Amino acid sequence: MGRRSWWLIPVVLGFLALSGTAVWAETLTVARPDQKLYPDPDFAGTPLAPVPEGAEVQVLKQAGDWYKVEYGGTSGWIHRQAFPTPKTASPFSLKHLLTGPPVQETKSDEVALAGKGFTPEVESAYRQKHPDMNFAMVDQMESFRVDEARLQKFIQEGGLTP
Repeated sequence: MGRRSWWLIPVVLGFLALSGTAVWAETLTVARPDQKLYPDPDFAGTPLAPVPEGAEVQVLKQAGDWYKVEYGGTSGWIHRQAFPTPKTASPFSLKHLLTGPPVQETKSDEVALAGKGFTPEVESAYRQKHPDMNFAMVDQMESFRVDEARLQKFIQEGGLTP
């Protein structure tokens, strides 16, 4: 991305926040039998393909109670009832940005680990201990890179101590 196009990032994120449609890449497992992919987010359409219980689908986006997914080379819509728990608010939704996700209790040893930093081994053990947690956003945050000069300017203008 060119130096002059950095402004596109907040514009795109703002659009996603206001659109009400989540956009992410996540794998979900179908928890109910006899599920089907539909061409549109509507049960009235002719199903494109069956999706068996236990199948893993790649989520492309969400619209209301429907997920657009990819399964077996076919892209289509599947209702949220196919999955074990309803999806929490999108990290890109305005409500989520203002209020944040539900708070989970943190143990003192977890706080200590956060201060020390996760090693790959610690992260793997934590993932096994908490299989219900979504680490996609953590992985995405870890991939962000900030220009060192811009970071130093931000620290200086904000009167922060690095």
